[in-house]
Amino acid sequence: MKPILVLQHAHYDWPAYFTDCLINWEIPFETINIAAGDVLPFTITDYSGFAVMGGGMSSNDELNYPHLTHALNLIKEAVHYRIPVIGHCLGGQLLAKALGGIVIPAPYHEVGWHTIAPLHTATAYEWFGGLAPVTLFEWHNETYLPPANAQLLASSLYCTNQAFVYDNIHLGMQFHVEALPEKINHWLDTAREDVALANEANVHSEERIRRENWVYAEHSQAVARQLYTRWLSNVSRY
Repeated sequence: MKPILVLQHAHYDWPAYFTDCLINWEIPFETINIAAGDVLPFTITDYSGFAVMGGGMSSNDELNYPHLTHALNLIKEAVHYRIPVIGHCLGGQLLAKALGGIVIPAPYHEVGWHTIAPLHTATAYEWFGGLAPVTLFEWHNETYLPPANAQLLASSLYCTNQAFVYDNIHLGMQFHVEALPEKINHWLDTAREDVALANEANVHSEERIRRENWVYAEHSQAVARQLYTRWLSNVSRY
């Protein structure tokens, strides 16, 4: 099969559990790390899927990060050819923007392990494998308004649009379902300003996050496997 293209915007936001799953499932992939000087391909048609990871930049800051324009064009091309796209946090925002949605400052920042509630719809049940609330990791200060014809899958107390699907094959997520404890701890070590004003409501303290990593990580990985498996069901194996 053609490899899945994985777009990494920054050294600190590596694919983590997403590519761990691909390796375990023997699915080929190619990672493009913009921070390492890699360049995105001209076309997405040489790939079976497009995974877009997170990053600290805004999806609206194409002037300072010109690769975002290229990424948006690749997403549009992938949608045209029905090549499945999956977006994590910034990646979900880029997917929404490419499809005609808008990315705006979030009413509340979300940092920490937050409760995500799948909507009571057949589509949400299909993607999440159930409708029970799940606890997943968040670290964002922007959010998106989904594009027309997208189906909302899940919400949280502080962020209405946590996940959506488009054409039932493209998945955009606001949460970091790929995050492993070592990745989260790295963020805590290098981005302390984001938790400096922790209020334990929408922004959790460093101590709480480190403790809850070991409470919720295993179940988060189970949710990730469910979402990734459903997304991969539309990825061509030829």
